[in-house]
Formats: sequence, C-alpha cells, structure tokens
Amino acid sequence: MGIRISGMASGMDTEKIVSDLMKAQREPVNRLQRSKATYEWKRDGYREMNTLLADLQNSIKNLRLSSTFNKKTVSSDNESIVSAKVVGSPKFSSYSIQVNSLAKAEMPAAASFTTTGVTNSSSSINGNGFDLTINSTTISVSSNDSVDAINKKLKEANAGAGVGVEAKLVNGQIIFNSIQGTDKLLTDSTDPANPKKYFTISASASNNLGIPTAAKDSTFRTEGQDGQVVINGVTQTLKGTNTLSFDGVEFTFKQVNTGTPISVNTKTDEESVFNMVKDFVTKYNEVIDKINTKISEPRYRSYQPLLDSEIEALPEATAEKMQGMAKSGLLLRDPILSNGLTELRRAISSPLKVSGVNTAFDTLSEIGIGGPPSGKNAYQENGKLYIDETKLREAIRNNGDDVVKLFANYSSNTDPATKYNETGIAQRLYTKLDDIMNKVIKEAGATGTLYDDSSIGKKIKQTNDDIETWEDRLKVIEDRYYKQFTAMEQAMSKSQSQGSWFTQMLGKS
Repeated sequence: MGIRISGMASGMDTEKIVSDLMKAQREPVNRLQRSKATYEWKRDGYREMNTLLADLQNSIKNLRLSSTFNKKTVSSDNESIVSAKVVGSPKFSSYSIQVNSLAKAEMPAAASFTTTGVTNSSSSINGNGFDLTINSTTISVSSNDSVDAINKKLKEANAGAGVGVEAKLVNGQIIFNSIQGTDKLLTDSTDPANPKKYFTISASASNNLGIPTAAKDSTFRTEGQDGQVVINGVTQTLKGTNTLSFDGVEFTFKQVNTGTPISVNTKTDEESVFNMVKDFVTKYNEVIDKINTKISEPRYRSYQPLLDSEIEALPEATAEKMQGMAKSGLLLRDPILSNGLTELRRAISSPLKVSGVNTAFDTLSEIGIGGPPSGKNAYQENGKLYIDETKLREAIRNNGDDVVKLFANYSSNTDPATKYNETGIAQRLYTKLDDIMNKVIKEAGATGTLYDDSSIGKKIKQTNDDIETWEDRLKVIEDRYYKQFTAMEQAMSKSQSQGSWFTQMLGKS
C-alpha cells in the first residue's frame, strides 16, 4: 500500500469520499453475498427436512421385520411356584411345569482379614512385600501389587490352572473365598464319612492386608445341590440356581409342586405391537406436517438477506424479523419434497397385492389406519393418518398374521412394479424415503461431509470464488482512487507553495 495523503492541502475528508465511492463499486459483491446467504439457507432447509425424513425412516426400521411383531408375553398359573419372563423368541405357546426339587447354592469356603490403608482394589497395597501361601501354592506379592494384581497371580498360578481361590476387597476387609465348583481345596480328614472342603492361608511377613504369618483355616465349603424340573415332559437339571432359560423363556422356580403341573402360557404382546404401530403413525404425521409447512411457506421477494453491516445498524429484533422474512418460502412448492410426499402417500395407501394375502386386510384402512374422520376436510389434512384404536387392536388380536404381512411382507420379484405391489408398507416407505433423501443430498449435500458435490454446494463454491475475485478487483479500484486523490493533494500543495513564494517576493519589492 502506498502513502495516502488525506486532505492535507484541500481540506477534504478523503477517507469518507473514497468510502462513499466504494459503496457503489461494492454493489456486485453485496449481490453475491446475498445470493450466498440465500443458497446457504436453502441448503440448510433441505438438510433440516432430510433429518426429519431420516428420523421417520429410523422409526419404521423394525416395522419391516416380521420378528418385531412376534413379541410375546408370558404368564404363570401360580407365581408362588414358578414365574417366567420372555428373553428370546418362544416357540411353544404353553409349558407344563413340574418342580421335583429345588437347587441349593454352594456356600464357598472363606477367610477374611482387616486391611490397613487399603481402600481400592486397583491401588498398591504398600507396606511390606511377602509370600502368600494358599494350601500348597505360594505366590510372591510386592508392595506395588494391588488386590486386582494378587487375584491375577492366583489365577495364573500352577501353570495357569489357578489356586481355586479369589480375593475381594469389601468394606475395609480382604475376603478370600473358594471359586464356585472348584475342587482345589483341602479335605477335613477328621470326618472321612463326611469330608468338608476348606483352604489354609498364610503370609511370610506382616502386611497391610492383615494376613497372618501363622496358617489360618478358612470356613468349610457347603456343597451346592442340584434341583430337577420337568418342562413339557423333558427333565431339566438346575445347577446351583433355580433360574433356567428354556425356549426363549426364563423360568424362576420357587417351590416344589406335586400333583397337577403348573401351566405357563405365552401370547402375542398385543400392547407392544399396538404402541409400535401407533408411534409410527405419530412420527409419520409429525414429519409430513413439518414438510408440508415448509413447502407452503409464503415467499417475501421484497426481503433480501441482510449484510453484516446492515444487521449491526438495526435493532436486534428488527434484524431477526427481516432475516426471517427473507428466509421464508425458499422451499415453496419444492418439487423434490412435494413429489416425495406424494410417493409416501402412495406407498401408504396402495394395497398389498401378493399371493396368499387376505384381501380383507390388504390396506392400512382395513386395520383401522386411514384418513380423517367424517366431518373433516381431507384436503386440509395433507395426508395425515388417523387411528381407529378399537379396530387396530382387534386386527392385531384376531388377524395378527395379516397385520404382519401388511407391514413386513418381503418380495424377491425382480420386476419393479410387481415388487412394489408385493412389498409390505413399511419396506415400501423405507425404500421411498431412501429415494427422497438421496435426491435431497444430490441437491443440497449432507451434514458433516468434508466434500460437498451437491448442486447448491457447487453454487456456493462458485459464489465464494466470484466474491474473492471481486474483492481483489475492488482493492485495485480503491487504491486507484487514493492515488488520484493523493496526486490532487500533491498538486494543490505544490500550487499553494508556489503561491506563497510569489506573495513573499511581491512583498519584498
């Protein structure tokens, strides 16, 4: 930048004059910046609509799967003897239960000691290192070891076979107990007819874990006891627990029952299916309502995006209002979204046409999901769905297989038209939503992508390039103005100097 002489000779405010001249010159850049803002708003509006469509697609993901409709509930004739809950996909509709005996859990052999300053199982025990001996196995414990590290050494001892004892830090005590089912314990030889398992434990030196140097015996282990039940004629053994999973049902046995077996029955979880379909309808209505609102917004063409300088000059509320008016209607009657809604309505309303379908249940309206009730103007509802809850519940209860087929039927037909007709409504919608979202992405790109090759993305890039070119051009124009004013100031200064000289010379004569 050259030296700028501002009004020294002329007395003019050169800075202001140049600034005013540049305002007119900047108008092409202003138009480009307004265009850029419009493109960005339109892009963001598209992406907002795509987020709604993605939410709707996600909400119908499970409706495409027949397994989703096969959720079961289970009930027992006598909860005080056996209770049950579904944990998988039961195949039987009922189970006949006979509880011959209950299992008894094993009581482990245990020895406990009060620790000193050891409050965390992952922290160092500090103090002295020592050798820890359990039965005939000795491991080396350093002061840097933690209870967790000691546990690891107990498991790795005897070439990875372990000691059969584990340690836990509980309320300031370290508790050593036998691992359930282990046989790596001593036998009480004082009662050969009733051998009892226990272990001995000692330390080679005093330590913060409180383990004594003299060997200490643990408590005796009380052996567990297996139980036995019969489910649908098949004998099952309960191994140390009275809970058993069988055919996707988790049974909990509480009492021995004799005589008449207990019945446990499964049935379709009608409430779950009803709520799933209802949630879909709610989400569908919410999405199409928001999209219809967006494509029906009025367009205020007299309002243009404000420039940063204009926003700063206006009261905040006024600027927000004017920006809102400028943003309105950018997607008015947008063909991608308008045609997309038409396709969604078609997917919803077209009957399922496939071999074996019950024609009495081949549309949503026949299971209680249709247009507005009598008295409402359908054209004002823009495709909103209404549920006849009584009719839908009856369809789920009495014609569950037909409901499943209506939503989740799969077609492998390669002919597009036939495949469309044979495909369940949920999959139709899912596919159509994919089509719409892909068109939006092609037009406006996707949030979070590093490279935007969309139509609007290219326009924004081109506009940025044009703005940069214009800014360089304006810099040249501004420099030219300043050079011209500088030359004028220099000329006036020179003229003034000459005038002063002549005046002085005349004064001397």
